[in-house]
Amino acid sequence: MHIIWKILDYLFLLRPTLFFPLWTILLAGRYNAAKTAGFASGSHPSLTLILVLFAALMGASYTINQLVDYEGDKTNRKLFLVADKYVKRDYAIWLSAVLTVLGLAGLFSLGFSLGLFGLVFILVTGIFYNLEPFRWKDSPILGPSVSVFGGAAAFFLGCLPSLNIELIIKCIPYLAAFTAVSILTSVPDMEGDRAAGKNTFALNYGIGLATAVAALMCLAAALIGGLTRDNIILWPALFSCPVFFVALYNRKRETVILAIKLSIFTLSLVVSFVYPGYLLLMALYFFFGRWYYRSRFDMEYPSFKLD
Repeated sequence: MHIIWKILDYLFLLRPTLFFPLWTILLAGRYNAAKTAGFASGSHPSLTLILVLFAALMGASYTINQLVDYEGDKTNRKLFLVADKYVKRDYAIWLSAVLTVLGLAGLFSLGFSLGLFGLVFILVTGIFYNLEPFRWKDSPILGPSVSVFGGAAAFFLGCLPSLNIELIIKCIPYLAAFTAVSILTSVPDMEGDRAAGKNTFALNYGIGLATAVAALMCLAAALIGGLTRDNIILWPALFSCPVFFVALYNRKRETVILAIKLSIFTLSLVVSFVYPGYLLLMALYFFFGRWYYRSRFDMEYPSFKLD
């Protein structure tokens, strides 16, 4: 059983919970490309493979982040597989390198443009975000911008090879939504981030401005989604807007977390109407992840709780 736990530790080191927001955006990109080019949204034979290869790059990026950010992770008690030495640092470094090579090789084999997007993704989110001399994560502006860039990369990976100006415009409300969530996520971790010496958006500009920008970006996502006639982003943004503005009003941690989780969940749910298998995948992962974290660490994660 010890070996099984170790294997699962390396799997969850990749933070698969965070695969789903970017997978959701990728599938939204595929849906919009299908509408624009006139093909069935699920017809591309390499869609599943692209999701897997993109997951490899995401896992590599998240692993690099944990290798660099273990002090803050210890304080926030959210990411501790490297910080608490369940996974050896040397092995984690090798894992991130192997995943990067496999992900890029696979994407380049499917098409040069796919590989190029994958390469830029890992450079920005893995190297520039985390490592010296860049360390964009230490900037209150560049940090959230990297998350927004990740959303754009996911959307365009879903669009390829049908990328055009119409699809670039279609991406704008998703970027607004990603901006809202990425800025708001800096609020619940303020205590741990302050102790670790970070300079996040919420710490630098305050909770008031962070919640205000997030609320306005959520509203912008709804308005632009309506203008571009994209129901995939329109309805989740409209549904989430009231909670974002309540978070702006009361600035409570519970309301902020509700806004984050509700916006991600509703967008994923709407995407599942187009790709029903995606809902099954999310459900299977939710229960599998709950079992792992409960059995391994006696904690409830993933969770819908507002803490």
